[in-house]
Amino acid sequence: MENTVINETVFTQLLVDVGDEMLPALVEVFNEETTERISDLQALMTNLDNDKVAQNCHSIKSSAGTYGALIVQQHAEELEVMAKSNNTADVQVKLPLLIKSLEDAISALTLKCH
Repeated sequence: MENTVINETVFTQLLVDVGDEMLPALVEVFNEETTERISDLQALMTNLDNDKVAQNCHSIKSSAGTYGALIVQQHAEELEVMAKSNNTADVQVKLPLLIKSLEDAISALTLKCH
C-alpha cells in the first residue's frame, strides 16, 4: 500500500463516479460522520467496550475505503479483528493510531475539495 493519506486512484474514481459538484458535499458528510466517530472512539478509550469498538471500526472501514483513506481502512480492519477477539491490550494501543489516521484523512479530503 502506498504511504499517502488518500489513495489518488480511488479518490479519482470517486470523483469520476459522483462528479465535481457532488463530491464536496459527500466529503463534508464523511467528515461530519468521521468527527462523530472520533468522539465515540475517544470515549471508548476511557471505557473500553470491544463490541462497540468492533461496530465502529466496521463502519469506518467501509466508508474510508470509498474515499481512498486506505491507511484508515487498514487500521479499522485490524482493530475490528482485535476487538472481536477481545484483545483489549492491543485495542488500547491501536485506537489512538486509528483516531490520528481519521483526523489526517479529514484534513486531506478537505484540502482536496477546496
